[in-house]
Amino acid sequence: MKSLSFAVAFLTCLLPIASQAQTKKLNVLTTFAPISSMTKNVAGDAAVVEQLLPPDAEPHHFALSPGDLKKIAKADVLVENGLGAEEWVDGALKSSKATRIVSSKGIKPDDGNPHIWLDPVLAIVQVENIRKGLVERDPANAESYNRNAAAYTEKLKQLDRDIRATADQLADKRLMTSHGAFHYFAKRYQFEVVGVFEEFPGREPSPRALKALRDTIAKKQVKVLFTEPGQPRRVLRNLSKELNLPVVEIDPMEYGKPDAALYEKVMRSNLRNLKEALGGGR
Repeated sequence: MKSLSFAVAFLTCLLPIASQAQTKKLNVLTTFAPISSMTKNVAGDAAVVEQLLPPDAEPHHFALSPGDLKKIAKADVLVENGLGAEEWVDGALKSSKATRIVSSKGIKPDDGNPHIWLDPVLAIVQVENIRKGLVERDPANAESYNRNAAAYTEKLKQLDRDIRATADQLADKRLMTSHGAFHYFAKRYQFEVVGVFEEFPGREPSPRALKALRDTIAKKQVKVLFTEPGQPRRVLRNLSKELNLPVVEIDPMEYGKPDAALYEKVMRSNLRNLKEALGGGR
């Protein structure tokens, strides 16, 4: 009888441990804001999603800290954009058990430009790659990932339709931007990127490049200068004052907090700003 009682007590003690093991959620690490937003929508409540980059850090020149390396080492999955946007993560993943999900898989880049997330049609491909990766790594929650991805894909399809409808009405589709982030967006919706202010990311243009920008603005009759949030470049301000042209923000989403609503929120804000700046509805 004592043996039976001991066995029952022992099994009772094991039940909470087994339950915890069954309910332990996948630890998913994402690189930066748009990838975090997509991943959070696919993961839902089935996984814990954490962003590696701080909200005020941009991915092009990020350097991993010892704390970042520990996060990568503990992660079950790491989701990235790929296409050279996060080369700094390559070495760290060699000594990590994390499953690597490259959300750009199957997308051919144009001229090495990694900013595919700004095209909602390509973002749908990224969402599908994230879904596949999470299902393979965590098949127990496949139904949840599949359902979440399908619902989010419908939202992105509607976003694409809304952008197309607005873009078709724009009186002016010329973009002079801070840097080359909006290449895929422009290609998808027939905008023309007539020039960029930064020859290299984070650097203001040389005198020669600045002269070329002035010439382009005059030749193309550019009416608006587009900048990015939090980056009021000195040269851009001077050009705006000199040429009496307004400066309008459109966000390439390289910065930001890991929020599921971020992608749609920023893309729709960009759309409103483009419509107001370029004369939509005329």
